[in-house]
Amino acid sequence: MLTSSLACGAGGFQAEKVDETYVVGSRSQYRCRQHETKPVDIQTEHPGKQVKTGGNMSDLSATSRKAVLAVMIISVVLLFGSMTPPLLAYIMYSYPGEPVMLLLQIPAFVGMIVSFLVGPLAMRINLKWLMVVTALSSLVYFCIFAYVGADGPFAMLLFAAGMVGICQGAAMVLTSSILGAYVFDPGRRANFIAISTALLNGGAAVINIIGGVIAAGNGGANWPYAYFLGLLIIPALIVFCIMMPRQPDAVEAGKAGNGGPSGHGGPIPAGFIPLKAFLLIGMSTMVFLGVAVLLLNVGNYIVDELKIGTSAEAGLANALFTILGVIAGFSFPLIVKFTKNLTVPIGYAVCAVGLACLAFANTSIIGIFVGACLCGFGLTAAIPFVLGHLMVITPPRWIPVALSINIGGMNMAMTFNPNIMGGASQLLNGTIESQFLIGTVLVAIGVLCAIVLLVLWKNPAPAAS
Repeated sequence: MLTSSLACGAGGFQAEKVDETYVVGSRSQYRCRQHETKPVDIQTEHPGKQVKTGGNMSDLSATSRKAVLAVMIISVVLLFGSMTPPLLAYIMYSYPGEPVMLLLQIPAFVGMIVSFLVGPLAMRINLKWLMVVTALSSLVYFCIFAYVGADGPFAMLLFAAGMVGICQGAAMVLTSSILGAYVFDPGRRANFIAISTALLNGGAAVINIIGGVIAAGNGGANWPYAYFLGLLIIPALIVFCIMMPRQPDAVEAGKAGNGGPSGHGGPIPAGFIPLKAFLLIGMSTMVFLGVAVLLLNVGNYIVDELKIGTSAEAGLANALFTILGVIAGFSFPLIVKFTKNLTVPIGYAVCAVGLACLAFANTSIIGIFVGACLCGFGLTAAIPFVLGHLMVITPPRWIPVALSINIGGMNMAMTFNPNIMGGASQLLNGTIESQFLIGTVLVAIGVLCAIVLLVLWKNPAPAAS
């Protein structure tokens, strides 16, 4: 059940939160009266009335609807830059002797830095223009790869790799921050974040498939032509600039209750980012450190360590992770309806089972495929819930910073995963299998942390004034 708010339209009205858990998945209980507050269950107060939940936009203001649609449109193209890894072999043929692997390492490193910086920048620069710069950085990357191609200086490709790193680091922080600024109900906000994440991953998956087909022409010599697909960013960016409002609707923000953008109906959280937010960020980073073993090592695991398949099977495992993640994103409202406050513990538990399947796959390629599916679904089901909760407990001014630290921590876990997990695996037998075992333990610890932070830890109800 998603959180909903009943706002009062006259001065002197206050709303007091009753169920004490400002999280996606709980039902808010309010009654507004002048000079007093009294809790009441929504269904009891309005018998037979359908309480709106889910990701629909029918009761949002025109300003918020335009902002949400603009974010969804731009989300489709923001991660097009992930097309390079599948084409790396073709690029190596065009640049023999060059450090081609830097085309993957530079975006990861730049993205990690940018993901930490974009939140503080969002406190000073309008989110709309930050998104425009982000999309343009990706467009520059595609234009350089397309026009410089196999004949230009390799240094130009390295510069382009840095540009796409800006987009990769800022994309999720900005989409989530914009949705947080324009959608005030926590449940609906988390649903839109889930859909935006699904569109980010879905767009990347589709462009990888189409780009791979184009690049394979002429024995792989056509790989620069695949980057002309990046020109699709132009119409998406134009639509975004036209549709995206410069500021949220002040009237609707007022109707969201005293919580405003925090959306829980009580007073706006004051001060700095709370301790609970930092603990949630640490939990997310730890879990992603475990799951990243799959994203970085499944190819070597299948081909070299277990010797049960080729690069085709490795590609399919990665594709299944992405596809199940997209499915989880689009079905997030339904998932939360049944799992409620247990969404994150259950999602992490599914990830832990998936990593265990990978660790004990032995000679079963089916076990690896099942593990990839479980990890993709479980992780993507949990992330929007965590981001939504961060937005609720963090003062509005600091929400972009909290999101930036959270997503930056996940990027850092991805960047330094080979060093951390590879070193830890030496305590066992140094194999990728042992990395999956360690990852399983980390995610299992994440399950316990999620239960404590999101189920047992009750936020204090705001005092009535």
